[in-house]
Amino acid sequence: MIEGSEDFFERLNSLGTGERAALKRSAGTMVQSADGRALKAFYRSMPSTGVRNEEKWFAIACLRCLWDIGEEKGEPFEAMISSLLRRDEISESTSHRVSTLLDTRWDQDGFMLSKLSRLVKMLCQKSEEMLDFPALLEDLIYWNSDTQTIQRKWARAMFGFEKNEKE
Repeated sequence: MIEGSEDFFERLNSLGTGERAALKRSAGTMVQSADGRALKAFYRSMPSTGVRNEEKWFAIACLRCLWDIGEEKGEPFEAMISSLLRRDEISESTSHRVSTLLDTRWDQDGFMLSKLSRLVKMLCQKSEEMLDFPALLEDLIYWNSDTQTIQRKWARAMFGFEKNEKE
């Protein structure tokens, strides 16, 4: 778990309805493009020690607010996508979007964030489970690693079942 993330998620849960709504409206937006209300709510939730990768923390705060306040422990992103793939609850084009996401780097242009946020919004609609946001935050922080450890972990979880079913 990333240092300070536990307090961060507790503070997000304690935000008022209006502050959570401001963050929810900013889902898919980079921190430098956010409005004042979303920034206020975000910085009220941040760990007092400060963090690196602030734009990723902001993205997670906004995506977390898509779900109701509740238990923080949920299912990893890749496990939720895999479950929907196995049950044929997402289209081939969505499967293609997931594959494309694995080839995308996190950059300041927000391209990857827009792709990720669309998939997270879909999970919010189609799944009864909560997404594991602390794990997603950690994955995003290490996303641009040269070893692509996170991308390989996601690909194994999301697409590894196809190999087992064909054998």
